[in-house]
Amino acid sequence: MKKVFLSVSLVLFCMAAVFAGGSKQQSTGGKTTLTVWDFKYAEEVTGKAFREMDALFMQENPDIIINHAAQAESTFYDLLLQTFSAKGNVDVVISHPGERSWAFTDFLEVLDPYITAERSQYSKLALEACSPTRNPDRDTLMLPLTAQGIGIYYNKANFRKAGLDPDKAPAAWNDFLAACEALKNANIPPVIMGNVTTATSVNWLYRTLLVKLYGDRSAGFLTGSANFTDPEYRQATTMIKELFTRGYVNADNASLSLFMDAIDLFKSGQGGFFIGLNSDIAHWKDFGESLGYNNVGYFPGPIPQGSAFPDAQVNQGAGLGMSVMNYRPNKDAAVKYIKFYTSGKGAKIFLDASGAIVPNTTVPMDTGNNLLSTVLNEMNVHGGLDYSGFIPAGMSADYDSLNYLFFVSGEISIDSYIRQLQDLIQSYR
Repeated sequence: MKKVFLSVSLVLFCMAAVFAGGSKQQSTGGKTTLTVWDFKYAEEVTGKAFREMDALFMQENPDIIINHAAQAESTFYDLLLQTFSAKGNVDVVISHPGERSWAFTDFLEVLDPYITAERSQYSKLALEACSPTRNPDRDTLMLPLTAQGIGIYYNKANFRKAGLDPDKAPAAWNDFLAACEALKNANIPPVIMGNVTTATSVNWLYRTLLVKLYGDRSAGFLTGSANFTDPEYRQATTMIKELFTRGYVNADNASLSLFMDAIDLFKSGQGGFFIGLNSDIAHWKDFGESLGYNNVGYFPGPIPQGSAFPDAQVNQGAGLGMSVMNYRPNKDAAVKYIKFYTSGKGAKIFLDASGAIVPNTTVPMDTGNNLLSTVLNEMNVHGGLDYSGFIPAGMSADYDSLNYLFFVSGEISIDSYIRQLQDLIQSYR
């Protein structure tokens, strides 16, 4: 694991003591106090959910008191390094899995011995994201609180108007094209897209297709064993281009801003399909509350002909994770707390409030919400690697620009598009 070497001065110790509340006391009247830090607690929806989760946890564990405090995200990781170096009074942290958190691995408890019985309940991809060695079976330094994915939502009312079966997702590529044609003939825009911002619908659609074509080989975009010149990437490219060529993505849709114009357009009842998220926004809860949960369908994405992984669902792994500080005396209580947050009734409170997908199979299903059940099942059972996580972050703006030039404005050919993408990624390898 990565080691952290810090030069810690007396001033740093004093700062951390102030940040930590200056107290080392661990129990009050025989009760254990856990101090929890994150940057989401001040948010209206998330904070309310966390307070409800904390209250239920303390009700079920009357010997533990939760002291939950919000910190500013902009300075959060610097603050953590300062506080950990001073062995400050923090027991649990909610942070992003990845390099920002692996910078202080020396202070995080290895959770492997605590989750022997529970490991199989968490998504494999989520556990990979929570390990600095990307091993789902060991070196687990966090438990995953959220997961993010991408799939296709469709408006069942507009399906009925177009003479389509609202209860059957047209996942096979030819069925998807046929549904688009029927929607177009009914004067319903088949696919609502947004392609003006850095986050584009074309990018999201690629991710739903490539997960089915590459599977675990998606990681090869980082190492060079997968490339934009591959026949799989060209196949996905021709599929998306066909949607534009056939007029299934009209010019007005293609020039919309994804956030929030395209999202709001679909929520208003227009369009047949929308490439959306599984958590945060443009997701099951967002569309379900606007259109009615029984009026929204979902599937992981169109299935390319001959794809090796036809059922695969894009899953980024873990968006947020919960860690326990290894220098604190009440690690057993802290682990109990993060298990509560990331599974069962605790996770269900968070899911219901925010719509965030918690990648754990013990989250109680709302049997009356088929849309949620479908999304959860796809994320937990069919989750596959998201290739975009293996694309260098520095090339994202150029990537989106090339997507616009090829798909929307038509200024470059497919050969030029692929060649420029390959040259771009090669410059980062």
